[in-house]
Amino acid sequence: MPRPLLPAVESILPEDGDIRPWSRLRAELRRIDGWGSFAWKELLGAWRITPQAVLVITTPELDDLGGDADPDVRVAFLVVEHALGHATGTADAVAIADWVLRGPTAALLRKPAVRAWTLDPGQVIRASNACWLEASQLVLRLHFELPYAGMGIDPRRVGRFLVQVAQLARALAAAGPRPGLRAQRRSVARQQALRAALPEHGLVAFIGEGSRLPRAADGGPAETAQPLRLPADLRRTISLGRLGTVTGWGLAQGITVITGAPYHGKSTVLQALQAGIDDHPPGDGRETVVTRDSALLVQAEDERAIASTDLSRFFTTLPGARPTCFSTAKASGATSMAASVEQGIAAGCRLLLIDEDTAASNFLVIDPLMRRLLGPTLDGTTTLLEALPALAAAGVATVLVAGSSSQSLAVAERVVLMDHWQPHEVTARARRLIKRVSPSASAVLPRRWLCATPDALFGPRHFVPLDLREPQRPRLKIPMAAGPDVWLRLDLRRSGWVVDEALVAGAVFAAGWVCRLAAHTGDGEMANLEAAYDQLVAGGATALDPFHSRLLTVPPWQLVVSVLERLPLAFRGSLLANC
Repeated sequence: MPRPLLPAVESILPEDGDIRPWSRLRAELRRIDGWGSFAWKELLGAWRITPQAVLVITTPELDDLGGDADPDVRVAFLVVEHALGHATGTADAVAIADWVLRGPTAALLRKPAVRAWTLDPGQVIRASNACWLEASQLVLRLHFELPYAGMGIDPRRVGRFLVQVAQLARALAAAGPRPGLRAQRRSVARQQALRAALPEHGLVAFIGEGSRLPRAADGGPAETAQPLRLPADLRRTISLGRLGTVTGWGLAQGITVITGAPYHGKSTVLQALQAGIDDHPPGDGRETVVTRDSALLVQAEDERAIASTDLSRFFTTLPGARPTCFSTAKASGATSMAASVEQGIAAGCRLLLIDEDTAASNFLVIDPLMRRLLGPTLDGTTTLLEALPALAAAGVATVLVAGSSSQSLAVAERVVLMDHWQPHEVTARARRLIKRVSPSASAVLPRRWLCATPDALFGPRHFVPLDLREPQRPRLKIPMAAGPDVWLRLDLRRSGWVVDEALVAGAVFAAGWVCRLAAHTGDGEMANLEAAYDQLVAGGATALDPFHSRLLTVPPWQLVVSVLERLPLAFRGSLLANC
């Protein structure tokens, strides 16, 4: 006897809640063979395709731009009483759902009877609304295009596709060994445990020995990637209890400088650390690379918008502007980096990732001769390297990739040399060359408040119309208090994030919910909103898109902050402020 659907899954059902038998669906397909396109409406509704599975076929209400949906596309939600094992927690449930997308679903979509698709999870494991677990039930979201034969519809191909879906449902409901799933669940559990263990060991990140860090064009490990080998002075072992032990390179709290000649792996390590805020599937090569989830990669972003940000930590004077409350529609490289540092820390970032190749050189360091040449125009200017020791004393760690300036060695607590893609501890050698600069005092960490109205992004809706044809430069339609909605461009190209359509959609939707959370909690301070956001998405991606308007993944908190901070100045001049 089939179990009833859970309330969270019932939201997908049509209003009448009627679940019709598989035999009736097959009869309808035979009956409408050769009819016109209007006959496709006979497929809509909920169908019991196996004793353990219900398939709900719906019509998307909106397209990506918020207009009428493509009339030839349907969305199918497969609800299965699965036999994949009981999830031990949120991360384990995400791991199971991700395996379903990578394994059985990917196999189905390699040769579907019609054009069909769903979310491609890529090289990271994130919660998504493409597949999720509700207790013992699994929900899989599939999109498919309705086929035609000449002037009429072709329901036979749809029938073959639905048979394929039913076969998938039976496979998910059947008991049996699944070594790939077992390996993924254990791998994710180890990554979660290792990330959780970082603070008690005084670490901000960890790179397991044997990791393959260089990436190929598809995001997977490069064929030429050599396993990471560590000298004894960098190697440490962390016990994960019943999950065993892991040996690797532990990056400690404070300031770590990674140096080396060009093309020896410095930037590759930093990119792996940024990716370490997410879990990775077995075979990715970075299964034991973990980073605290508050990490933020900071880059120069010429011409980014900045609103109401206190930059006085770095500049006491700025021509035509107030450093204590700086706003501009087109920032320089130096002011954009300063703003990103201040905004990220105010939102809870406690690990800055910086690569001198993508930094504003005059914000990172200014040598003594240049200071003498520029004279009074540099009075009161503090470079990031000069500020890092005080930030470290206040609990903000930094991993800095540097290969051209010796001043980076002066602020480093540890110096690691990358030589032919392998790390070597060279702190003692660096100390013989240059004395370390110690902080005179710890820094005061910035605070920042979200001042937006609850519906600043959503308006009266629960979604934002998006144009994601350029994921790094998405357009979004914003409700205005007076007049029609306005399309705005969001530029994430140099924000430091590697994004795709689903991640950007999740980040924009999350930004909309954070505006509502600030009003609901009565506390708009960015550092405090992180906890409210974590609680919201603990229920999965469906919390960000309760009406299933589009495919999306749950973004990390700092990406949500990046979206809020980069909305065009014309819209959000007073959206966030710390001055």
